[in-house]
Amino acid sequence: MIDSSENRKFIRMDTHCEMTFMRPGSSEKSTGHSINLSAAGILFSTESIVEEGASFDITVSSINPITPPLNALIQIVRVVKIEGNTYEVAATIEGIKAT
Repeated sequence: MIDSSENRKFIRMDTHCEMTFMRPGSSEKSTGHSINLSAAGILFSTESIVEEGASFDITVSSINPITPPLNALIQIVRVVKIEGNTYEVAATIEGIKAT
């Protein structure tokens, strides 16, 4: 059930999907795993080192094969090392990209 007491503009939905990300114009892809997603942002984990303020093109693949992937431009707002070589990354969605 969705918790309506959350003080955010957009509700966050739990997502557990594989994702890739790369700097705009680059062909070097990194991988991650989405944790949650809203209309304005995404939280994901990755073993790749990323910096706050960096922008990336992301593709989040749904576990349901009939749901198309989400392609978007994001900007990193927070990076927290959670364990070992894994980082939790929060980002704002700056725009949705056509597939």
